[in-house]
Amino acid sequence: MSIILVYIINIALLVGIAYLYFRKYRTGVLRRYFWPALLFKICCGMLLGMLFYYYYLDGDTIRYYQESSRLVGLNLSDFFDALTKPVERSQPFRAIYFTRLVALIQWLTHGDYWILSAYFSMFSFLGSFYLSNKLVLWRRSLKIPSILAFLFFPSTVFWSSGLLKESLVFGALTFLIGVYFSWIQNRKLHIGHLSIGIISLFIIISFKYYVAAVLMPLLLYQILYHQINWKNWKMEGIWKRSMCLAVMLTIPALLLFNWMSVNLSYERLWPIMKKNHDLYIQMAPDGAIHTLSWFDNAWDILINMPFLWFSGIFRPLVGEDFTFPAALSGLENLLLLTGVILGIFSWIKNKIIWTPELLSVLIYISTLSIFLCYSTPNFGTLARFKVYYIPFVVLLITHQLQSLSIFRKN
Repeated sequence: MSIILVYIINIALLVGIAYLYFRKYRTGVLRRYFWPALLFKICCGMLLGMLFYYYYLDGDTIRYYQESSRLVGLNLSDFFDALTKPVERSQPFRAIYFTRLVALIQWLTHGDYWILSAYFSMFSFLGSFYLSNKLVLWRRSLKIPSILAFLFFPSTVFWSSGLLKESLVFGALTFLIGVYFSWIQNRKLHIGHLSIGIISLFIIISFKYYVAAVLMPLLLYQILYHQINWKNWKMEGIWKRSMCLAVMLTIPALLLFNWMSVNLSYERLWPIMKKNHDLYIQMAPDGAIHTLSWFDNAWDILINMPFLWFSGIFRPLVGEDFTFPAALSGLENLLLLTGVILGIFSWIKNKIIWTPELLSVLIYISTLSIFLCYSTPNFGTLARFKVYYIPFVVLLITHQLQSLSIFRKN
């Protein structure tokens, strides 16, 4: 098939999908941001490909495409045999399954790297827009924060675009959380929303189980918090109720961790994190996040917790790393740090109204930032993984800053 015809067909298909999705929200409050945000997302996916192809000259995204192209080049029988061949647990099965997914899409679309990049960027965008709409319907005050956090914050959009697992998982993550906020508004779910939630959860568990390990107990906590008739329990206040639910969910959460991955078991979690930590330090000592190592066990995470939390959210700082694109990350992190400082003043001035959602998002951000910063103490790799929690930091900061008089319209 002619490459020109392939591009015409796939561009028409992408535009058609986008238009059908847009029609669903054509009367929504975010409708005018749809096309600019989608274009920004697609462009970021293309720029990400250029970064790896022409600057790094290597990377996961290139290897995924090369391996998927090799599979597509097989005859039809061998191709489907390769897609369904069992994978040993000793193999990098998540990368293998992702490559097979890429190969299937490539076989269906006849697309090259850039077309595949557009499809993955599209999926990531659809999830982001879905969540943004649900947040605005839940709280109208979240309009600007959700637009900035999920649709236009540069690093989030960039690293959740293109031919990467992050694009797929970020799209699934935002779809799943969007389904929760769809439920919280009506206390019921249509079969379509339920299907989206199940598929999204399957994707997250399959490719980034540690994100699911943090997210699932928190979603369950929120659902139970809103479903339980606390008057019958004679229990008042969010803190007492939350502590009660934490005790109730401890054993189910531990069983869930063991079911999702053997790496989340008590015996294996620390050794694997330590192994990854040491490996990243050896690979890039100059761009690494060095921590204190006093005990050589899980206590090291505890004593480094404040430092890991700060580093996982705000580093690299301006002037800490002048390489590209870390230098741009430094500028972005400076804005985040400034926003947090201003937000603290706002919190001091205005009493915080604690909700299960606010408590959950703070736990989610803190847990992922601490554990990911320790297990992947490299600014470059961490920049990619931050897409799973940084947009929620931006959401909180922007929402809090709206209460400051300097950001209000006269």
